[in-house]
Amino acid sequence: MKIVYNNNNGLNILTSAIQDIDIKIIADKDVPFGILYKLIDEKDLPSRETRNFWTMEINENNADGIGLTKEEFDKKYPQYKDWAVQ
Repeated sequence: MKIVYNNNNGLNILTSAIQDIDIKIIADKDVPFGILYKLIDEKDLPSRETRNFWTMEINENNADGIGLTKEEFDKKYPQYKDWAVQ
């Protein structure tokens, strides 16, 4: 799975380097605070040649989550409290 979100620089795609942790936990930590995100299957990504032109509407109706503050992350996932939040 990939984490996809929009910001001022356009569409961002994140890949988790940690395979044995739920991708939603990684997204909650690494997506900037207050930014909505979607989790998508890698096969649904466009080719690298056209990726710069790809857009995705992410809103409250189709988002899988929203980036958390460090305090929110620590409260929701106390077992990962020592992780730095981006």
